[in-house]
Amino acid sequence: MSDWPGIFFIVLLTLPSSVTTQAETISDVQNSEDLESTGGYATSIKEYERLIEHISLKSGDFSSDLFDPLLSLGRAYAASGNVEQAHDTFDRAQHIAHRNEGVYSPKQFEILEIKTRLALQSGEPLEADRLQRFLFFINRHNFDDLEVLPAYLNIGKWYMETGQYIRSRKVLKEAVAMIHESAGVYDLRLLEPLQLIAKSRRLQGSCCTEKLLLEVLDIIENNDNVPLDMQATAYAGLADAYTVSGKSEDAAKFYALASLNVNPTIQQEPRMIAMSRQLDGNRRHNMRVFRPERNLFAGRRTLQRMSLKAQLDAPSQPPQRFILPLNENTYDVKIKDALAPADISEPVLKMVGKPFQFIFAQLKTILPGSLRNQTSLANISIAFEFTVTEAGAIRDIELTKSNAPAKLNRLMKEVLRKTRFRPALVDGQPAIKHNVTLTQSFASN
Repeated sequence: MSDWPGIFFIVLLTLPSSVTTQAETISDVQNSEDLESTGGYATSIKEYERLIEHISLKSGDFSSDLFDPLLSLGRAYAASGNVEQAHDTFDRAQHIAHRNEGVYSPKQFEILEIKTRLALQSGEPLEADRLQRFLFFINRHNFDDLEVLPAYLNIGKWYMETGQYIRSRKVLKEAVAMIHESAGVYDLRLLEPLQLIAKSRRLQGSCCTEKLLLEVLDIIENNDNVPLDMQATAYAGLADAYTVSGKSEDAAKFYALASLNVNPTIQQEPRMIAMSRQLDGNRRHNMRVFRPERNLFAGRRTLQRMSLKAQLDAPSQPPQRFILPLNENTYDVKIKDALAPADISEPVLKMVGKPFQFIFAQLKTILPGSLRNQTSLANISIAFEFTVTEAGAIRDIELTKSNAPAKLNRLMKEVLRKTRFRPALVDGQPAIKHNVTLTQSFASN
């Protein structure tokens, strides 16, 4: 049950006969893993319930003093796997916050984050998305100007990590505009949203993200005393963008600059670059994919040809592309983007695979019946050894170990050929690297 890192439990040592303040009744903070290892969840839950009942009798069912013990009780329920009671407890805590502080109460922040995680674990990604949007809404209500910037970055990352790339860029561009207006066009806080926008474009399969990152370079050059690690990240990100675009000479120049800001003598190993790509663009342009659509006037269903963009996500066909997310959080779902083509009808797509992700419905079309369920597929792994060139391309791919069917092995070889790596760096210069290894698995995160 250690799926809840960073969440702590407040343990009641005694329950006095009269309750005055929470500080007098709640003491001794202990990590949730310690509680679990000693079977402390059940004990702490009972103590929280006793305290909540005591406060309710003394101060009423809607007393603001109930919020913190309800929050702690909800944490305990969630960490012990009692999802339904966790939801009920968090709902009650939110109701109390709304009654006492209004619907925009910042007290809800932690509850909304935990509820998001519970929704994902329960297979309710659309509910998780709704909770994250509500969290962003509350942040915007409570904070002004650049104080709300972290909330913009968090929701931008959420949208990107759940495949809502257009929506992600929209909110990140709003953050950029806000910084421009409040702090100018060379403020260092612009670096993160600009880098995230570029990453979002690569994950969607768009080209030429280096053009966007030139603005990052301009900001670095117009600031004195920029931290070295910040400079290194900016230069390496721009170099990665040039690598993905096949401009290896430009990439080498910026990899060298990045190394100067770290340690040019360190030999760095190749690293994957977050991106996505089509697997067979010619096939997609030459084929026609249709979806059924009800014709209200004819009173029957007709077939409508899907747009080329929508075909990428259409089920009942072999995998059309791969995604290499490399995000802070990698979720097993892709939520329909708000501005996606109208003929993309699926609100949520199940994704599978690590580090490379595929649409599960498409992957199943090349799998034998015995592997068309997640339990069986989770036991499959494929190991490769290959060479990463100075330009970040992959050559000499060798399958070293696999328990996958031949079609899946061939798919992964095709994926690797289209992948780009940050090349190995020797004295700050890109260098060829042999015997690089990678293992692809298909277990859920």
